[in-house]
Amino acid sequence: MTTSVTQLKANQTNAKKSTGPITEEGKQIVAINAVTHGIFSKHLLLSDESPEDYQLLLDGLQAELKPAGTLEHSLVERIAVSLWRQRRLVRSETAHIELSNRPQDIVHAVNSEMNLDYSIKELSEHDLTDFDQNQYQWCQSVIEEFEQIAEESLTVMDALKNEAPIMYKQLAEDAEQDQESIEDYLKNWDQPLEYFYDLVKYCQDEIKKAEQRPLVLEVAGLVRNKRAILQGITRDILAKYQVMLDNELYKAIKALRETQAWRLDALNGFVLENGTVSGN
Repeated sequence: MTTSVTQLKANQTNAKKSTGPITEEGKQIVAINAVTHGIFSKHLLLSDESPEDYQLLLDGLQAELKPAGTLEHSLVERIAVSLWRQRRLVRSETAHIELSNRPQDIVHAVNSEMNLDYSIKELSEHDLTDFDQNQYQWCQSVIEEFEQIAEESLTVMDALKNEAPIMYKQLAEDAEQDQESIEDYLKNWDQPLEYFYDLVKYCQDEIKKAEQRPLVLEVAGLVRNKRAILQGITRDILAKYQVMLDNELYKAIKALRETQAWRLDALNGFVLENGTVSGN
């Protein structure tokens, strides 16, 4: 039974009313479908693939394999398609690995490995970079000055400037940033010495981070290495697709070789036959 014109119009009207998946779960399913259809696409070239690159691949194979006739050219095209999809598979695998190695994901994994989740010591993306050695040395100098200067000298600016020039410079810069004099700036704390205690505490925390950074970077490296190999369902799907592509490629190469051998045999037989006839 054929579909009536009225039914076709009704179907078109209903299709326009569709807004696609609404729930988050539905959107995720559609997203997965899009990726799947991209990898296993029946269309040779996807929207982000270069026709020129495919043509270069095909031209190279034709020059190397030297097909003759429609059948052999068709088999060379099959080989080109298999190799092109092999390249697509590699790009897909690379994309999955790059997505799993996003800095925020690595940070989360490192926090889990070091049992820092839900802790005030939880790491950030910045902690996955080499520690600034100048910052480390500056913090050490601040702590050394604090340990050597008498507490009563901390609030005497002349003494502070002479005995702890690094701490004095930081205090002056902080006050200038707030557009206040040093004296007025220190009034923002409950006690004048509290500023210096906070500064030293900050430096102590920075030194701990610096000393912990090699371990953090080592754990991050182990996490990246682990994620460089696909896991679970994605790995199985891509592995099966790889086997399928390999089979298609080998079959196409074998068929081409057999066809070329058959053509050469037929050509040799024709030459021999015609040579015998002409000899008579």
